[in-house]
Amino acid sequence: MTEITRRKMVTTGAAMTGAAAMGVLGTGHASAQQGFMAASAGPDGSPRRKSSGPGLQGITALCEVTGGGQKVYGVAIEYDADIDPTGLGPSTFAVGVVPAARGFFPGMPQSPDKNVTTQAPAPRTVAAIYTNARPALRPDRKSVPGAYVIAEFAHEPDLSLPTTDSDKVVATQNAPVRTTRGAVYAAATKMWSNAGDRGNSVVIRGVDAWEQSHWWWDDTRSTYLEYSIYLPKSFLAPGGETKAYPLVLAVTHSGTSYDGTSAQTLTEQCIATIWSLPENQAEHECVVVTPRYERTTMNDYWEHTNDIENTHRLVESLLRNGWNYGNPNLPDRADKVLRIDPTRIYCTGWSMGAMTSLWLMAKHPGVYAGGLIIAGQQRPADMVALAQQNVLIITGSEDGKATPWNEKCVPVWRQAGAKVTRPTELLDPSLIFPIDKQDKLTRQVEGHLAEGGNITFLTFDGVDHMGSARKFFYIGAARDWLFRQRRAAR
Repeated sequence: MTEITRRKMVTTGAAMTGAAAMGVLGTGHASAQQGFMAASAGPDGSPRRKSSGPGLQGITALCEVTGGGQKVYGVAIEYDADIDPTGLGPSTFAVGVVPAARGFFPGMPQSPDKNVTTQAPAPRTVAAIYTNARPALRPDRKSVPGAYVIAEFAHEPDLSLPTTDSDKVVATQNAPVRTTRGAVYAAATKMWSNAGDRGNSVVIRGVDAWEQSHWWWDDTRSTYLEYSIYLPKSFLAPGGETKAYPLVLAVTHSGTSYDGTSAQTLTEQCIATIWSLPENQAEHECVVVTPRYERTTMNDYWEHTNDIENTHRLVESLLRNGWNYGNPNLPDRADKVLRIDPTRIYCTGWSMGAMTSLWLMAKHPGVYAGGLIIAGQQRPADMVALAQQNVLIITGSEDGKATPWNEKCVPVWRQAGAKVTRPTELLDPSLIFPIDKQDKLTRQVEGHLAEGGNITFLTFDGVDHMGSARKFFYIGAARDWLFRQRRAAR
């Protein structure tokens, strides 16, 4: 296959600039497809569209949430009939991604809406092109029968790099496309956009299966807590209600509180959604819950709001094995009762989310089998109860709060009877990426975990507070450690 030439890219870029000037791209938000909105989506998760006749029907941005935020990894181009993949090449389509609004940075409070921008789309090189039956990337990049042409981009191996993408994409069909029945759709100059009046057509791998904007409530205290939940595939299959699942409570950071949304807790960072990725669910199937707070739960004075206790009450409610609030419009989950394994409750988080996790473990020591704490800290005197629990703490050497405060906790934990593993050497963050080549890092981390400490405290060289969120959740050995932990049955 031949790649798109530089001349073609320059020509396409000029056309895309014109499209932006004419307002073709719009400034809409990504469409919500979860909760009750999931009932109005097609069976493949994409918004339903009416056919405008034969040929190209519309396009969808194919995204993934990374440590650096949500990135566009490809474009799904939908036709009215199955497409013959043998005639497709990287230059069949010219595709582009609209850059995020200036000033946008994933996970930061008061950050501008990334989609509110009039910038011209930036051309993207197609690294692979194939057909699929649904708007989704395929790990093997091989064609299967379907009406979607997938134009996939090259992926950055360092998943911690901050995104510069909005979720608006464009595509132009530059060459003829043939259906499997022999019809030929001629090349055209029309530039298609996924932007629409009611939101942009977007599919986010590992996120679209979540149900957003659930509410835990307590009428006796006139309080409630908003949260999103991921339900494992086997739970949605027949008989799934007979199985008890591990539960991961993933608490995000203050940047997705107060002015944020449930969607932002899932897309601004990978703190919650990394646990729901298909490849990670294949290794460690679990229910994942992430709260959406209306305010910061903890401040630097060690004070906290009632949202932390509400979070504990949410976990308690799930442990009662009476949760049956799956989308009532979807028959695979309507009225189905979710069961949780009480010996496998885990908590994790970054920054404020890590502080919240530490507090929950300290104040409710009989609940959590283990905690993966990324760059969070607490007052040592409040953390004595962790001495008898399983905790893995990971920080960066340039983190001026989390690292020194956890150092102060080490002697407190040891005095209270904990076995603490605290290596003096700093780990190398360059060993984290690419994630399929972590062999050396895995040996180092597993070596420290094998020393037998119930608390292990690791620090990576040269990483600051923000960098820890983007990098450390990708440490496979840390996630594997968490799922090995068990709490004694009551």
